[in-house]
Amino acid sequence: MIARWSSSLLFACACTCAAPMAARAESAPCWSLIYDAIEHSASAPHAPYISYAESIRIVQDRTLIARSAANITYRDDGYASVDDDRWARPFLSRFLDPGPPILGPYGHDRRSAWLALLQTEGPYKTIASTQARSNERCVDRGDDVVNGNRVAHLELPDAPTDAPALKEIWIDRTSHDVARIVMSAPLAYYGQDADVPNALVDYRIGITRIGPYQVVHHVTWTYRYRVYDQGSVLDGEYVFTNYQFADTPPEGTLFASREH
Repeated sequence: MIARWSSSLLFACACTCAAPMAARAESAPCWSLIYDAIEHSASAPHAPYISYAESIRIVQDRTLIARSAANITYRDDGYASVDDDRWARPFLSRFLDPGPPILGPYGHDRRSAWLALLQTEGPYKTIASTQARSNERCVDRGDDVVNGNRVAHLELPDAPTDAPALKEIWIDRTSHDVARIVMSAPLAYYGQDADVPNALVDYRIGITRIGPYQVVHHVTWTYRYRVYDQGSVLDGEYVFTNYQFADTPPEGTLFASREH
């Protein structure tokens, strides 16, 4: 059993919340902080090519069942050149295990959706704006220390339980850097019953800053399920290291060896 989840899910829920959160921001400091973090991520530098090493461990009931290592170069349009020791040769993919090394949405032409209207250009003037109120709660749990920095711990207790959702987020109150995320997303694994829909599990995503860039450095999840009349537990861990950033396709990648 090897877990695999869609690259489009990492923090995508925050993007879909962007429009209603603009209205909430004026009256709710907690929502305002999340919205500031979204805009900060959208306007931050994004390298055209990000190369990194990734190690994967999947444990079932305390027994290691899968281990792999990969060297990956992620391109800012959402494609990646992947050299994974589970496969005989490198390949191109838009689906990474567990996801891209940066916060979504992926691709320079889509990040404008994260920005406020005043920061984006459009063909028409804005002559009016409307506001929509929501009963969804955003709870500020105070400050925690993550990566040696004091950050706000925000919780969304009304997050849906039947769809991917942002559940917790840790944000630097001054810089608006995101330090950690907990979000639910489907877990697909080889060997599962085709008639059973993918389970939603909580992904705990650690984020760090390397120079001007914010990147994912650690992801974990836990999945509990039934095997006949007994229970079983799967634990997944992904570690991202050896980050390098480039403006042109790195040598040795599929981007450098062919036209895309």
